[in-house]
Amino acid sequence: MGRPAMDERRVRPRLLRHGRRLSDGSVVVTTQDDDGRVIHAIRYDASMEHVLEELEGDEAEAVFGKGKSEKNESPEEPDAAERL
Repeated sequence: MGRPAMDERRVRPRLLRHGRRLSDGSVVVTTQDDDGRVIHAIRYDASMEHVLEELEGDEAEAVFGKGKSEKNESPEEPDAAERL
């Protein structure tokens, strides 16, 4: 009997992981889906020996997603120029 060329049970998608150090010294490692949404995030202490927080799905996207930083930037107030 021949074996199939590829055992589908062993095939796992390779998702990119991104890591960055936050201003408090902790390190966050995020995993994104094909659309660029953060689907998993783990925040480690500065030594990367202890997990401080682990989020999945919508929670991970809300806290560490790309759109999060864009949404937090407040646009200039429309009447700010008028006050000068």
